[in-house]
Amino acid sequence: MGSEGNNDRPAWRRRNDRPAAPARLREEREMTGQVLRLVYSSEDGHFQVARFMPQGEQEQVTIAGNLPGVAAGEPLHVHGEWKAHRQHGATFDVQSYVPILPDDPSMLRAYLGSGLVKGIGPSFAERIVDHFGEETLDVLEHAPERMLEVKGLGRKRAQAVGAAWAEHRQTHEVMMYLSRFGLSPALARRLFRHYGNEAASILKTNPYRVSIDVYGVGFLTADRIAESTGIARDSPDRVRAGFLHLLTRASEEGHTHLPEETLLTQAVELLGLDAPVVEAALATELGRNRELRPSELPGGVRAVFMRSLYLSETGVTRRVLRLAEDARPVMAGDVAAKLRAFEERYRFQMAPLQRDAIHNIAQGGVCVVTGGPGTGKTTLVRGLLHCLRDEPLRIALCSPTGRAAQRLAETTGRNATTIHRLLKFNPQQGGFTHDASNPLEVDLLIVDESSMLDIPLAWHLLAAMPSGATVVFVGDIDQLPSVGPGNFLGDVIASGRARVTRLNVIFRQAESSAIIVNSHRVNEGKLPLQPKSEPGGVEPDFFFVERDDPAGVREALVEMCAHRIPRKFGLDPVADVQVLTPMRRGELGTGELNRMLQETLNARGGASLQIGGMTLRPGDKVIQNRNNYDLDVFNGDVGVVRSVSGESRTFRVTYGRRPVEYTHDEADQVSLAYAVTIHKSQGSEYPAVVVLLHTQHYMMLRRNLLYTAITRGKKLVVVIGSRRALGIAVRNASGGERLSALKDWLVRPPESDDLFGA
Repeated sequence: MGSEGNNDRPAWRRRNDRPAAPARLREEREMTGQVLRLVYSSEDGHFQVARFMPQGEQEQVTIAGNLPGVAAGEPLHVHGEWKAHRQHGATFDVQSYVPILPDDPSMLRAYLGSGLVKGIGPSFAERIVDHFGEETLDVLEHAPERMLEVKGLGRKRAQAVGAAWAEHRQTHEVMMYLSRFGLSPALARRLFRHYGNEAASILKTNPYRVSIDVYGVGFLTADRIAESTGIARDSPDRVRAGFLHLLTRASEEGHTHLPEETLLTQAVELLGLDAPVVEAALATELGRNRELRPSELPGGVRAVFMRSLYLSETGVTRRVLRLAEDARPVMAGDVAAKLRAFEERYRFQMAPLQRDAIHNIAQGGVCVVTGGPGTGKTTLVRGLLHCLRDEPLRIALCSPTGRAAQRLAETTGRNATTIHRLLKFNPQQGGFTHDASNPLEVDLLIVDESSMLDIPLAWHLLAAMPSGATVVFVGDIDQLPSVGPGNFLGDVIASGRARVTRLNVIFRQAESSAIIVNSHRVNEGKLPLQPKSEPGGVEPDFFFVERDDPAGVREALVEMCAHRIPRKFGLDPVADVQVLTPMRRGELGTGELNRMLQETLNARGGASLQIGGMTLRPGDKVIQNRNNYDLDVFNGDVGVVRSVSGESRTFRVTYGRRPVEYTHDEADQVSLAYAVTIHKSQGSEYPAVVVLLHTQHYMMLRRNLLYTAITRGKKLVVVIGSRRALGIAVRNASGGERLSALKDWLVRPPESDDLFGA
């Protein structure tokens, strides 16, 4: 396509520059050169596109393939073949690559300045190479004390650079070994930090151990490594890792276990072994009673658990039953009189179900309050706290996420914290300070957004509850279940072991909100209504913008976020507007949407940092993707990038008012958050949400998904997509049922001591 009219297209729609491959290179099957920059990386990290300068050439070319974690400035020897790519033109399709050490000054400068060696940035790399030239690597390797010869490097900095280079050389050896399997340099560094100098040896002798010990190495990768080292296909290590892989995959889908028959069927297919061999191996593993635990469930189902989830689910069962049995009243005197005093003071009349809930909680034990938006959960909690103000009780409030905890504190006027901070995780010990041996000093614990509680976190929380204490779980059972495994809130409600109150009446003041009305309509299986704007009246807070094709959805999204919402509602497009989508992949997935929205909302020049295929700039909105107890940030925390340093390859993110410094090796823990999945939005509220709904999301279109998305918006909800996708979501009441033993165990505790001895 010619350039005429190209400037009228949005930046995210323009083609990338496409360097042509020199004719003399097009027959080559291998090249040595240097990565100049990454131009694209798929969100799952399985495909990257980079600009590459072949050694001895003056023109850059495009390479593409599995290049996870490859950094700008890194020298590579690549094997593959030339192909024509629809978007990137003539492209060298990389089938394998080997990281190499550079051997000329220009490559050395880029290599050392790329951030691969901690403490050396572009300016120091320039000085070091200018001083030592081609001897640079030899000096770093054998005489690092000579770094003192470089102007501006003091003794402390020179020693740090020498130590960093020694570590880099060791990890480079691991990287060389890993490169044939498509593992990233960042993962190589992670392996080195975990195993030290034994990393390569462990990979060669038992790579399946790595798939269990180290985040980021899966069974299939370990299997490729094992095959190359001659490990037998029926090796006990391989079979055990296969079982754990299948149970881990099941837990990622929300299940706490698999029926033994299902596990065997899946294992035969995964391992490629005969059924009798797999059955014998499973019997051996279950007999060892180590990583796998069997259990007979009601109905004669023999289930297999990972040990950690077995202990969590049995532990939750044990604690719920004992807290219910040891229930003690938390409110003395006339509860009804205290409720009347609350109503008189605040000139508010509670609904009958709200009154019932407070009477239930007054009796102590395990209590649940559930209901949709506008049904008075927050008012109930405030009323409860008011009624308890004269009681000599130690009361704590918590929530699974920081945002939900902050909202709980704002609405109650009391301190509230995340569950992790309440339990005080100790990174040195690798566990929580508060547990069964050191319980919390509380008489009453209120847990908000309890639908987000997975089984492991629920177990840690309940284990720390002292005998006789009361716990109140507040949440919306109709939302999406927890991201982690289990069906904690639903199972506790269904078991009948808790005092449960379901709030189902929308308060009159909430009926004026189309967000609340439509969320309840969706929950009832009805299509949402589009309120009409009244001349001179208040603008509606819910809109449906119909677009049938993905390109139309994206264009409407940009227009909505960048122009219409800020102009009409005065909301900041980054701080106040959150885009929600069902999936991570595809044209309307978080990966592509974040690249598009970043280019639209934060395309300013200046400092930036390339992390794989992601570019970070000051002002970018990011989300933490897994718990990091050392940094005290947790999965789902959303922050803003405040500064980046190309010199040290670090960046700083503020979460609320708290700054967190990330190193280059920790960068894969965050991703852009202009758009997040609806699952990731659980526990959060935003002034405005823009929800994308299209038939491309077909596998995810469920009623509870749409309901959860709508209930995230406080002031404004805009749904952009096809009417057909909207209808599919509303009609599909399937919640993706989960395999969990909690409800059955709560209803009928096993007669054996196994459950209570776990």
